[in-house]
Amino acid sequence: MTGRAVVRHWRAQRVSALALIFLVLWLVVSLLMHLGADRAQVQAWLGAPVSAVLAAALVVVAFFHLGLGVRVVLEDYVHTPWRLAAALVANRVACWALALIALAAIATLAFGW
Repeated sequence: MTGRAVVRHWRAQRVSALALIFLVLWLVVSLLMHLGADRAQVQAWLGAPVSAVLAAALVVVAFFHLGLGVRVVLEDYVHTPWRLAAALVANRVACWALALIALAAIATLAFGW
């Protein structure tokens, strides 16, 4: 990576980590408030626009942050260029796929599909 790319990567890690602090705190408080709730109550909570958007934001930011962190590990420990390229592509595909699955689960609960 070039100098600018390294700075962008570093900044993205810090900003996403900061966002995750607030989003995870929101999730923990929300889950504690809904302990013992049945599926209908969780659907009603997640069906609210603010809850659905915050849950989706948590998923997107978490998988973005995960992808950045795994990239650093891969770049540090995979030394063969073609293996590194393949691993980076696999990392990106896995993060996107898992994020889309999680977003689909949130949509299923929020919209009652």
